Amino acid sequence: MNLTIMTILILFFSSNSMAEELLLEPKGAPVTAPVEKMSVPSETLMRLMEERQQDLDRREAAVRREEEHLKLLRMDIEGLLKTQEIPSKRAASAAKPTTGPALSPNLVHLNQAFETMPVEEAAQRIDKMHEAVALDLLARLKGKTAGQILAALNPAKAARLVEKLAAGPRPSSSETSLQRK
Repeated sequence: MNLTIMTILILFFSSNSMAEELLLEPKGAPVTAPVEKMSVPSETLMRLMEERQQDLDRREAAVRREEEHLKLLRMDIEGLLKTQEIPSKRAASAAKPTTGPALSPNLVHLNQAFETMPVEEAAQRIDKMHEAVALDLLARLKGKTAGQILAALNPAKAARLVEKLAAGPRPSSSETSLQRK
């Protein structure tokens, strides 16, 4: 222990010539190699180490703050996703027909095409369609779009389609084609 204290003192005073004067051997201690002088004074080293430690502490605190911020953002995003999932599930279940087979990819594509098509063009195409297909398509369109298309149709055909739409559940066009066979 005495040797350790002496070594610390020697390192401490190594920047000046006092270290050589303090190099005392304790009684009965083994002879050790002389300590070399350091090129950078120990006070400077200690100051640099303390500054480095303070810098690391500041960085660690900044990382922790950022982690907390990201954690809060993640919780907010997850909450928003959950609130968005509930209405979208309701809308999806409301958009699905309660009767009949599931929408085929072709009907989905056709529905999207008629939603984006100009009303006059959609009316011309529906006017030339088989009534069962036209009814199926009109039933799946948004109410506003279906109303605009019906308004642009031949009044007699529009009246027939509206009567059949109002009649309630009916077999879809795929079911109708199966019944004919």
